[in-house]
Amino acid sequence: MRRDTVGDDVTFVVNRNINFTNVCYVGCRFCAFAQRETDADAYTLSLTEVGVRAEEARQAGATEVCMQGGIDPKLPGTAYFEIAAEVRRRVPEMHVHAFSPMEIVNGASRTGMPIREWLQAAKDAGLDTIPGTAAEILDDEIRWILTKGKLPTDVWVQVVRTAHELGIRSSSTMMYGHVDAPHHWVAHLRLLARLQGETGGFT
Repeated sequence: MRRDTVGDDVTFVVNRNINFTNVCYVGCRFCAFAQRETDADAYTLSLTEVGVRAEEARQAGATEVCMQGGIDPKLPGTAYFEIAAEVRRRVPEMHVHAFSPMEIVNGASRTGMPIREWLQAAKDAGLDTIPGTAAEILDDEIRWILTKGKLPTDVWVQVVRTAHELGIRSSSTMMYGHVDAPHHWVAHLRLLARLQGETGGFT
């Protein structure tokens, strides 16, 4: 369940997470989700399975699905469009909140498309908003320890800013309490505040 706040009003949505694959080779040090393709617990959902889960979510009263997955080197960059389109086809009214900045960069690089063009194609396929995950702590010193091989801070900001410019709003996250310190938290929040001041795109 995600809460959005504006002034004194608090609202919520009923949401279902659909993690379409847990196959991932990024190697974040904190992750207990990722599996290698040959691991016993590895899975990748078919488009049909994603669609069925979206329909089940609607039947349970959900108005939004959040879809994220591992970074699987065998997943085509266009698969994200197909996933969003399948949900839109099955449940046209469902809000599609999907694809972290890391997934967006992965998809864009695999298709050879610029990030802006890839995001527009995802929006055309049915994407409504993106989760502001893969942020952890937006400080490259910390990111190098936790998520070497993942997005540098400036790339995360570029993806989120571009999404906002295209009318794709996002959430924003912070994962703290590991190898960070309070001054990292403050810098992270200040960066998000500056970006919000520029785009107004965070929900």
